[in-house]
Amino acid sequence: MTAGESARGKVGYKDLREYLTVLEARKLLHRVTAEVELEDEVGAIAARSLERKGPALLFENIKGYPGHVLAANIISTTAQMAAAFNTDADEELIHHRVVDGMNHRIPSVRRETGPCKEVVIGEAQVDMDMVPTPRWHERDGGRYLGTTAGFVTRDPLNGQLNMGSYRVMIKDRRTVSMAGGLRGRKSSTGSGGGDHILDNEQAGKPTKIAIVLGMDPLLTLASGSPVAPGADGSMEYEAAAGWRGAATELVQCETSDLLVPAQAEMIVEGETVPHARTEEGPHGESTGFYGENKEAFLIRVTRITHRRNPVSYGLICQRIEDYPRQLLRSGSLQSRVIEKTGLTNIREVYFPEVGRMGMLIVSAKIRDRNDPKRIMDAIWNDTGEAWRWIIVVDEDCNVRDWDEVMWRVVSTADPEKHVVLGKQHVLRKRLTNEVDFDPPSRGMGIDATLGFKDAQFPPINKVSAALMEKVAARWKEYGLS
Repeated sequence: MTAGESARGKVGYKDLREYLTVLEARKLLHRVTAEVELEDEVGAIAARSLERKGPALLFENIKGYPGHVLAANIISTTAQMAAAFNTDADEELIHHRVVDGMNHRIPSVRRETGPCKEVVIGEAQVDMDMVPTPRWHERDGGRYLGTTAGFVTRDPLNGQLNMGSYRVMIKDRRTVSMAGGLRGRKSSTGSGGGDHILDNEQAGKPTKIAIVLGMDPLLTLASGSPVAPGADGSMEYEAAAGWRGAATELVQCETSDLLVPAQAEMIVEGETVPHARTEEGPHGESTGFYGENKEAFLIRVTRITHRRNPVSYGLICQRIEDYPRQLLRSGSLQSRVIEKTGLTNIREVYFPEVGRMGMLIVSAKIRDRNDPKRIMDAIWNDTGEAWRWIIVVDEDCNVRDWDEVMWRVVSTADPEKHVVLGKQHVLRKRLTNEVDFDPPSRGMGIDATLGFKDAQFPPINKVSAALMEKVAARWKEYGLS
């Protein structure tokens, strides 16, 4: 086994193109050959297919863009995620793979060049209209380049690379906006792209940026997940490598020292205009509402490099979207919550996507009657994030089964004894010219555990975890899928 590889096994692809081939071989991809419009039509098709849990889509006949293709809905189902992680189509197995890769990251490897540099477009020839970018939602204020893109910056304070997912709207042929920075104040972690821009602005400097388009699905997932910096400086590239079982290959940008994935389809390089702000949006969001930012960062594009015949990839953003946030962010959050709180009796942390920073379901080995409240308080006070609703259940509960979770709530939780008001959060700075979803500042905690309560509960009629694991191991042998 070579350096940068994992004993856990590698996935069966190295880039977005090969991943699409894997999906097609598994009959999880459909080629749309009819002509489609980028203005609303592509987004509506993607939304309708998502509601029906349909296949990945590859649009091959885009009006105005002959020869270009656009992929959507490629990591929206458990079967697709199984293809991405090279595991069985079982959410619990995928969850464990996420946690394992996050805890066993693989260092990146630097290359002199790569496929993303097959074509180089200088600043004078830059034209953002070259990319087939949809208007995903009917009330969107423009075309959004950044929906599955990785936004790469370097921390000016410690030199660490970061790749995050932010709204990026095309303003004109050479300018885009980035809706990060939490409306002019730093994030709770202080390590995101918006934070780096604000730090550089304090010194009167622009921020070099790279927008990575058409990444493999694991890099896309890492970019949108809460990846905490490792003690060795590892970040999203290394977490994706842990999931992939092989190192992420990186190349240096043409106009900066930023490192980007060599196998990406396209790299848009640029720099921010210090202290310049622009209107961005509206844009349909996963909160279920449209949001906009009147003070988004302004970015001047200085270079584009891409593969020959680049494949575009984007997503429609609704309450149901082509992004398994509840699965990926749950795996990413679990290690961080345990690390921040020190509560090693926590077994699993699940993040059902029901609104911005909406809810966590936490299973744990309950040691005494105060443990559920202790867990809630630790998450509210120690993680630095504004989770509003927290449901605590026993370690034998399937946190991904909403029916089981709610059965425990209605069966065990006395509102007077086991429901508490959550911590009051100041989620964002309210601006008079801001139009966005501003969620309630607090929620509640629910103790849905069975032990250490005044009421006595009979044994739960449920297959034991040991027996379930035994039959799961033979599922394919039973001829089941």
